[in-house]
Amino acid sequence: MSNRPDDNYDYVKRWDETNPGWYEVALHFHDPNESVINYAEITEWVKENIQGYKKHTRYRYMGNYLRFKFRYERDYIWFKLTWG
Repeated sequence: MSNRPDDNYDYVKRWDETNPGWYEVALHFHDPNESVINYAEITEWVKENIQGYKKHTRYRYMGNYLRFKFRYERDYIWFKLTWG
């Protein structure tokens, strides 16, 4: 799995131990090229729309999966309605 410079994620703790209990979304794409394009678009949306995203979200590119965690339910719901 590649480490993307724009991942907002703790590589020491790994995904499961990073902010357990937060609201989580995993998006699956069959085409890895599609997931890279969508990852850039979706993370840009997160940066523009989630206030304090560096503190209140975690996200990671994982090949065909894009994984996101949200501290607040309102951000999780908004994300699911937009991308989910």
